[in-house]
Amino acid sequence: MNQKPNINIRPPIVTILGHVDHGKTTLLDTIRKTNVVAREHGGITQHIGAYQITHNGQPITFIDTPGHAAFEKMRSRGAEVADIAILVVAANDSVKPQTTEAIKHIKKAGIPYIVAITKTDLENINVDKVKKDLQGADVLVESFGGTVPVVEIAAIKGKGIVELLEIILLVWQMSPQPSLPNDPLEAIVVESYLDKNRGSIVSVIVKKGTLRVGQGIEVDEQMIKVKALVDDKGKTLSQALPSTPVEILGFRKVLGVGSIVREKIKTKGIEKKIATHQDIIEKSLLAKDKFKVILKADVLGSLEAIKANLPEKLLVIFQGVGDVQTTDVNFAKGAKAPILAFNVQIPTSVQKLADGENVVIRKYRLIYELIEDMQSIAESFEKTKHEVKIKGKAQIVAVFDIEGKKVAGLKVTNGKIKVGDKVIVRNSSGEGQETNVTSLKKFRKNVEAVTYGQECGIAFATNLDFKEGDIVESLG
Repeated sequence: MNQKPNINIRPPIVTILGHVDHGKTTLLDTIRKTNVVAREHGGITQHIGAYQITHNGQPITFIDTPGHAAFEKMRSRGAEVADIAILVVAANDSVKPQTTEAIKHIKKAGIPYIVAITKTDLENINVDKVKKDLQGADVLVESFGGTVPVVEIAAIKGKGIVELLEIILLVWQMSPQPSLPNDPLEAIVVESYLDKNRGSIVSVIVKKGTLRVGQGIEVDEQMIKVKALVDDKGKTLSQALPSTPVEILGFRKVLGVGSIVREKIKTKGIEKKIATHQDIIEKSLLAKDKFKVILKADVLGSLEAIKANLPEKLLVIFQGVGDVQTTDVNFAKGAKAPILAFNVQIPTSVQKLADGENVVIRKYRLIYELIEDMQSIAESFEKTKHEVKIKGKAQIVAVFDIEGKKVAGLKVTNGKIKVGDKVIVRNSSGEGQETNVTSLKKFRKNVEAVTYGQECGIAFATNLDFKEGDIVESLG
């Protein structure tokens, strides 16, 4: 696998998950040390929460903070940092409670994963039993007819390390992500601590954009200029491209894992826009199913009262007590959901971030106003969502009885109607009957489709009760 790296594809970011004492840290250390030995000169590496190696000329970034707790904490804050997960299972211990919990988190994230069966150099192990136990945990590996690749590892002896790196690159080739160095900056905090000599140290992985020394950045209401960037080998950098792990010097305090670092937003000349109902509807339409919102309230009692009275078609995907924070905005951006702020403050920096990210925030002082607003929006949302699905519309202009079955004469008023389409026939009061189109005729000839302005005869799969003036909506 000696392919040249594609500079338009960013390196994969890999996380290691699994049960305690199953060899996650040993595996990470072995990969790092193997890569150091492979270089022309040895270098002292430092733990900054992540590191990057090169295999066959292709970089791979590993998150050096193994554990599904950190992984889920990042995701809960809207930080989708990992591209590939490695599920570590010890050959002598098989599937354990934390293994099944890690599987749940991986599947929830929807990212590809690889099983690494570790400690295969020990005596009296049964790798097939491990694979069978994984099958019981809803993980079907390739050798058992599934799609999840498996690598057998003995990290201390270096067995399986090269094979694992090869499979990581193969998996990444199946669904690579483009490198976007010119996009707006988005870097995710993977570790943060206080150093007595250097102050607050924040380790990030750049997901998109470019992080530069001297750049103005902001995160969790801190705005700073980057003083220095240091990689996992202790080398000072002038910039960090997508998938690069790097330490940022210049923060005044430590940050939470999963915080998202962005370039300081320039707001000069931008007028603040009041969010309309249509803004919220358009944002939620992108979510496709239920109308999703994020709810922030002043106290727990208000929060519960609001939730108890919201329309059924509305789904609260995140809730909290207290002022709207940058983390709320980042989560809202990822979820494509508006923020409902009841009797809480929206700091200027948070509002600026929301404006820059096109996140809708609606402020309320009275619960009944919020509820009425949401009922109105939810109804409009459902109507708009249905309109989006409609591929064609026609009016029934005549009704015929042919061999005991009702057939309609149509005039298409919008879009297209085809044979086989699912349709809804609506009467003047808006009540609808669902069926399918079995045939279309123009001038007694069968046709496959009719479009705007055309007239035709239509036959339905079921014998419906309809009359002139009723509307036929095609859902395709």
